[in-house]
Amino acid sequence: MARPKREISAKIIKEMQTLSREWKRFRTSNLLSQKKLAENIEVSRRTIQDIEAGKILPQAGTLAKFERLREIYENEGKPTGKRKSKKTKSEGEF
Repeated sequence: MARPKREISAKIIKEMQTLSREWKRFRTSNLLSQKKLAENIEVSRRTIQDIEAGKILPQAGTLAKFERLREIYENEGKPTGKRKSKKTKSEGEF
């Protein structure tokens, strides 16, 4: 038996609200502007605005990029965009 449309819609709306709060909380707690977050996950600033406002759900690829960025911040701290250089031995060192 199929669920009534009203019940499904309410569940989707609740999930969208939860997702929008999570995105905004992550962004603001890491001092990211909407523009910077958009650049990091390769979407427009408008897309970030709409996700945070609960107007749209992110596409699967966008969600995957966001989750990867969140993992980086949680595990490694704020990315600097600089690569660590390999240490080389100075002359005379063994």
